[in-house]
Amino acid sequence: MTAECLPSTKSAFVFDIDNTLTPPRRQLEREMADALRWLKVPFALAAGSDLPLLEHQFFGPLHSFGFRGIFDAFVCNGAARYRCAYDDLTFRCECIDDFSFEKELGKEAYAKLLCVLRQALDLDQFRLPSFLEVIGNQILERGSMVNFAPIGRPTGVLSASERANRDAFVPFDRTSGFREGLLAYLRERVDRDLPGNNIFIALGGQTSFDIGMRGRDKSYAVRRLLAEGFPHVTYVGDALYRGGNDVAVLDFQVSLGTDRNKLTVVQVDGCQETLQLLRNPSLSFEPVSPPYTGSVCSR
Repeated sequence: MTAECLPSTKSAFVFDIDNTLTPPRRQLEREMADALRWLKVPFALAAGSDLPLLEHQFFGPLHSFGFRGIFDAFVCNGAARYRCAYDDLTFRCECIDDFSFEKELGKEAYAKLLCVLRQALDLDQFRLPSFLEVIGNQILERGSMVNFAPIGRPTGVLSASERANRDAFVPFDRTSGFREGLLAYLRERVDRDLPGNNIFIALGGQTSFDIGMRGRDKSYAVRRLLAEGFPHVTYVGDALYRGGNDVAVLDFQVSLGTDRNKLTVVQVDGCQETLQLLRNPSLSFEPVSPPYTGSVCSR
């Protein structure tokens, strides 16, 4: 979605996906697909997941529920951009802006980062309790970013046992502060072993961490749309809190200075609140703005 293919006089929405447009790691539902289909302004996605996960969770259901049109998807925590076009028979996703995390960081530094992640998994304080299993890969290299999942990241549709394992991790993490402690450790280690780095580490969804290059994060979608001629962008996400992977958008809003009114940032507590917003755009959702409780982009 660029100013060349859509009217630059329009504002645009940018949506997070998991827990904003869909329930966590579940497929898009018809009500949300209908709301997007009837949206009066262009929209883009800023997704933590990579393309294969999104094809099942979002792209396929959106097409099957009748959406026909064009939008852009900034995937892998916003780092890579795809043009998504839907017609009556098919949907196509074409990469129009790729990014290599390893190339940008450098091979040696990238190898050190992966070593830090592997070593963290071996530490006693970050061993999982016996009622949790590791299912799938714990370190997923997605080209433009790394997803780090202590309980593993199953591919495709979650089985009943995989869903149960994930559902058991969420309250454990909430009550124990497991990921918060691991996040603090990772940031300290990355700063120590890779001084002067430009790496961000953020909580990804409910179970993992998103790791990538600052600037190629969720704010990238917003920055590109504003640069390409959209006068105003509204960003909607659920993780606009300390450690969340949407907070980079707030950091960008601060950088706009006197042009801050070009960007509205709205936090939702799940996809039902997003539905309310889309069905009634005049509904009063309190925009999120600084001061807030800390940036995920600071090391």
